[in-house]
Amino acid sequence: MDEEKKRETVAEREAQRSAQSVAAKERAAEKKRLRATALEKRDSLTAQQRKRYSDSIIKNLTGLSCYQDADAVLTYISFRSEVDTIPLIEQALAGGKAVFAPKVTGKEMVFYRIFSLDDLSAGYRGILEPAGGQSIEAWMDDWTSQFPHILICLPGAAFDRKRHRIGYGGGFYDRYLSKFLLKMEVTTAALAYDCQIFDKIPWEAHDICPARIITQTSII
Repeated sequence: MDEEKKRETVAEREAQRSAQSVAAKERAAEKKRLRATALEKRDSLTAQQRKRYSDSIIKNLTGLSCYQDADAVLTYISFRSEVDTIPLIEQALAGGKAVFAPKVTGKEMVFYRIFSLDDLSAGYRGILEPAGGQSIEAWMDDWTSQFPHILICLPGAAFDRKRHRIGYGGGFYDRYLSKFLLKMEVTTAALAYDCQIFDKIPWEAHDICPARIITQTSII
């Protein structure tokens, strides 16, 4: 390859990198805008609406085989205007399912088993979380029968009809699921209000889509 062609190749690569960088910045800006829009809509719901919608969402979820067949339920602990997961936890515990909640340490998240809501206390950013105990990985190691059925319930800021998800910007669930899904086959379900669903949102190749999104009126 002569010097002129080398220079052309280098220039083409630099132009490609520049275009990719611009596109990435535009996606990031759009995700930030949609996150803010979705959270503003969610926060504008009244307490009565959130209670009614959350009850419908949990009813829709618990009516599915992915919940009914689950031996273990891993769920976020609802915070502020999120879909309320406390009734889900209470129902799962009453039904004899193993329930696990996330604890954040640094940039990582670990799910620990809880036996009642009393096992939770304020942690990362004031969100209720377990102090520690038996992790889901340790629980799976102790499982003596066939592979357990595991359901993971995800929070999120915004979603679209193809199940793409915009989180809160920390990347905790994407990092956790990218590792956990390699160890065990699980079912994932995101819980969201209708106002958080958009026709299309920007997404990245490394983003993990939930298997389904449960709202108060539909299952996507």
